[in-house]
Amino acid sequence: MSYRNLVVGGICLGLVAVGCSSARDVEVSGKVTAPSTVTTGDKIAVQFLDVVGEGTDAKTELAQTAELKALGDFKQTVPLEGNEVIVRAIDDRDGNGKCTEGEAWGETQAKVTDDKAEAVSLALAVAKCPAEAAE
Repeated sequence: MSYRNLVVGGICLGLVAVGCSSARDVEVSGKVTAPSTVTTGDKIAVQFLDVVGEGTDAKTELAQTAELKALGDFKQTVPLEGNEVIVRAIDDRDGNGKCTEGEAWGETQAKVTDDKAEAVSLALAVAKCPAEAAE
């Protein structure tokens, strides 16, 4: 077997493996707000964490990220396997896409039904950053 056939075969196998994911496209929408006591910058990082399983067996995995230029409404199509999604919004002042000490953030969890998550509402507050999700 030639090197070229091995490469082509490997690519095909990789595509098949990706195609076997049980994730489906889910519409996630909501609103990010902050009280008047919290000043926000021009970059709100939004993380969508897939919750697969239930109870102590539940695992979370970062499914997708998005960026808002300001507080307000959002709508995103996210590939999810589980029946719940955690939505986390961060006033990403340092631009690293994660919560850094001193940055305001908020999160909530929503159930997924018929490929649509319940609308969420997140209020940003300065608090200790959440533990990092598996990436």
